[in-house]
Amino acid sequence: MKLNKNRIALAISAILSSSLPAVAAENTAETEEDSGVVLVTTQKRSQNIQDVSVAVTAFMGDELREMNLTNSIEVAAQTPGLNIGTPVGEGNNASISLRGVGLNDFNDNNEGPIAVYRDDVYQSAMPGLTFQLFDIERVEVLRGPQGTLYGRNATGGLINFISTKPTEDFDGYIDLSFAEYNQLKLEAAIGGSLSDSIQARFSIASNQHDGYVENRIGPDANEADSLAYRLQFNFDLSDNMSALLNIHGGETDTIAPQYQHEATAGEVDFYGYSDNDGDPFAGDYDHTGALNIKSSGYSLNLNWEGDDLSFTSITAVEDVEKFHQEDTDVGPFAGIEPQFKSDNEQFSQEFRFFGEHEKFNWLAGVYYFENEVTGALDLAANYPGQLIDAITGAPEGTFGSDLVPFFNYDVDYLQKTESTGLFGQLEYELSDKFTLITGLRYTKEDRSMSYQNRTDGDPNAVLNSCLIPAGDVCGLGFGASWPGANTFLDFTSTNPAVGNSNNIDNNNVSGKVGIDYHFDQDVLMFFNVAKGFKSGGFNGGFLDFTDGIVESDVPFKEEDLTSYEFGLKSTLGDGSYRLNATAFYYDYKDYQALTFAGLSQFITNADAEVSGMDMELTWLASDNWDVTFGASLLDTQVDQVAIRGGDVFNNVEMVQAPELSLNGIVRYYATESLSFQIDFNHQGEQYFDITNSERSKEDAYTVFNARVGYEVTDNLTVSAYIKNLTDEEYRVYTFDFTGPAGLNQEFYAPPSWYGVTFSYLFGG
Repeated sequence: MKLNKNRIALAISAILSSSLPAVAAENTAETEEDSGVVLVTTQKRSQNIQDVSVAVTAFMGDELREMNLTNSIEVAAQTPGLNIGTPVGEGNNASISLRGVGLNDFNDNNEGPIAVYRDDVYQSAMPGLTFQLFDIERVEVLRGPQGTLYGRNATGGLINFISTKPTEDFDGYIDLSFAEYNQLKLEAAIGGSLSDSIQARFSIASNQHDGYVENRIGPDANEADSLAYRLQFNFDLSDNMSALLNIHGGETDTIAPQYQHEATAGEVDFYGYSDNDGDPFAGDYDHTGALNIKSSGYSLNLNWEGDDLSFTSITAVEDVEKFHQEDTDVGPFAGIEPQFKSDNEQFSQEFRFFGEHEKFNWLAGVYYFENEVTGALDLAANYPGQLIDAITGAPEGTFGSDLVPFFNYDVDYLQKTESTGLFGQLEYELSDKFTLITGLRYTKEDRSMSYQNRTDGDPNAVLNSCLIPAGDVCGLGFGASWPGANTFLDFTSTNPAVGNSNNIDNNNVSGKVGIDYHFDQDVLMFFNVAKGFKSGGFNGGFLDFTDGIVESDVPFKEEDLTSYEFGLKSTLGDGSYRLNATAFYYDYKDYQALTFAGLSQFITNADAEVSGMDMELTWLASDNWDVTFGASLLDTQVDQVAIRGGDVFNNVEMVQAPELSLNGIVRYYATESLSFQIDFNHQGEQYFDITNSERSKEDAYTVFNARVGYEVTDNLTVSAYIKNLTDEEYRVYTFDFTGPAGLNQEFYAPPSWYGVTFSYLFGG
């Protein structure tokens, strides 16, 4: 899809000629340092976080710097119930799980059930969800179904990254970090007035470091080389109307990250290789491919505010392109080597009205979303001749002893999505203590897919010499069922078996009902019932009929989640304590779970239940000490997951859903200029595969970080830090390829990492 530029132009011109209004507090949030009050815009207006009847965690920009959280993945370390993995390597697609609700599908055409927003613009592209944090005003993480306040519906929650906006005052900063592996990280911003009615702000970030995974036979992997920018202009069109233009982009261009190798089919894998030195940061990688992700976009946010009515319009375009070459066999042979290319383009338009009266306030909105994903995937699978002899039943020695091309996948697909949402929420004060909250959403979503997986026709391939002739397929038992010359799966309109199944039309009504009880000005109790929805979709990875995959496996159904929450927010001890806790139960229908059959990966639907509690405690112990503590308790159960080949797994746990996770920060201010900080994150035992296999299980671990900061002058601060203080070795993802390759892929978090940062503020 080339996005309809005429449509964009018409939307913008219609807005500019309108006299309607917007929410002035939309992008306003701050910390009132004297009182410890945190203001957020979770409900699309500026509120004390303690008055918001939503389970929300918020980080201000200064907190992010003090915790040394430098990218979107790292916010999970201090957010109860949030777990973010990297199924296809560092810097690539993110697998986001919140209270157990998530999707670990790494294919670029899918969307996760946890929505990610950047400056109020929904980000659909999975490869674009790992990005640098720079010049950030705050981050808000909302738990539970969302859809009555935000443009895009989400089953399990959302994360909103909000940038620092232009102001009239001239100000800016420069952060420069030097660290291990020759890391050089720069972050800078400058902003102020260009005229009486125009303000601007330019922000930039770059990060480079050498690879920390040693390649014994080639260049080291898991390096960094990324650049990102953001340019904003705010136009004061009148006393009560403004327009914010946001132009942004970024690029990551590195050697592809590498997994570790674990032989699982015996002492060695199918290629006769085993990496048994016990070093999680070294390997033998013959295929040093590339990882290149480019993103660009712009948004126009128009705000108008009247006496009791306001209006917001957000027009946005986003484009994410990805090129990734992986060494799947994780060894010194040209065994299984895939390549992933995708181009994800989206257009969105949101209109929001907000009204506030003495006893009630309301919000109503319309959201339009258009998305097109073009994918091109290739995979070369080469096996030792002896193994092919055994697989095909050919006489011993038929295919020799060296690696022989066994098959090649050549996947091309085009997926289009068009979604329209109508949503609204009403808050009504029943009395001084009780408030009723109701919300409703209608979503109409149309999605289509054209997909084909063919071999590339290499005349030396086993497929051409063995599989294509009629009759039994080399003893594999498929006989004359081979669907056509060189075709593994044809999910296009030309295939009669597809029919109309490559079009999905979902219509859904979801919503929320809640009661707030203000026990007093310092204690809020709330009860919410909410329903979340995520539409059905299509599997866009490697799909192969020889793995038992048929046309009906390509689409998967929509999922629905009904949430029941009871929450408490309290401020005690004259403001020195803040305790927030929420207990919840999720009734999950048709949960979308990633499964495997051979090299084919596809999503299946299964019912599930989730229950648990999350808690956050902030304690201002004295003028010198402050403590933050968080905890998450989870019990997840997926009723029945069916895998191709007849295997059925009952009552399994969700992926990336530890029963217990803890986090905390302790800060000590020795003087006004000198501070010490230590923080930790503990993750209980968890699984990376829905089958809950032992190979996919990661044992509990705890990671500590430390920081010392010294304010040299009012403008200059120097800090030293260590990430992963105890050099804990733990995995952030695994993929079990025992069947097709005799190995398990393991991806480890970075080792201990120390550095120093110089921060200089100017203006203001």
